[in-house]
Amino acid sequence: MMDAPRTGPRYGRGIGNLTGRLALAVYVTVLTALLVLPIGLVVVASFHGGLEASVGEDGWSFAAYEAMPHQYWLSLWFTIKTALLSTALALVVSVAAAWGLVRGKLRERRLVGMLVLLPDAVPSITLGIGLLVLFIPLGLSNSLAGTVVALAALGLAMGLRFAEVLMEAIPEELEQAAITMGASRLVAFLSVTLPLLAPGLAAAALFIFVHNLVTFELLLFISGPRAMPISVLLFTDIVERGVLPQAIAMSAILVYVAIAFYTLIVMTVGMRHLAGSPLSRKG
Repeated sequence: MMDAPRTGPRYGRGIGNLTGRLALAVYVTVLTALLVLPIGLVVVASFHGGLEASVGEDGWSFAAYEAMPHQYWLSLWFTIKTALLSTALALVVSVAAAWGLVRGKLRERRLVGMLVLLPDAVPSITLGIGLLVLFIPLGLSNSLAGTVVALAALGLAMGLRFAEVLMEAIPEELEQAAITMGASRLVAFLSVTLPLLAPGLAAAALFIFVHNLVTFELLLFISGPRAMPISVLLFTDIVERGVLPQAIAMSAILVYVAIAFYTLIVMTVGMRHLAGSPLSRKG
């Protein structure tokens, strides 16, 4: 008896699963080759004092970290501080704007969405020159406040995209029920909506913070001796003196900071909340 042809839903699902696995394998391979591997090589090179590094046992030391200039540490702390402040500011503005756009059902919602995307569409160099022209009369260039405002403006697009999607996933009836029970709109938002938004906002904070941590072109124009992000300091140092071991070590430290912030977010809200919807708290 001849075998039946391999057709039908079950066979189709098998082909689909195989194709999906192959696509996933290709994606992971490309991601590892272009992103993970270079980052790992920077970390390894930081313990060898140069770009010519190996994974063998010889040549590993903390000499580059111990020889780190004091200015590097000051610049790193300034970068972390501005990244945290700008991330918080961007999320506060984004959540308020998303609440108004979604709950208010504004006709201008699509226009506002396009306007917020402008910083992503305009080249960073052009945006940096524009901010410099604006900041100099306001006294915001070469300052902590100016850096925070610039980074927050850059993070608004990503923050609003996250906040809008999250807000739409939360039924408005939950807020209305709280208002019916006697709560004001503000209390209803803070006690009902914001806790449901929190896991998704944590994911948004992760992306915005890491982006702000390594932003370079925009800050190159508005930074100065009193406000020097580590990305700008590393660039100027490498241009003037070449790739020194201390610069490689500081690049590795930026990787450690990003991983630490990611770990903190995961431990706080959980991995499934980072990948799921704002209502994925159950089970």
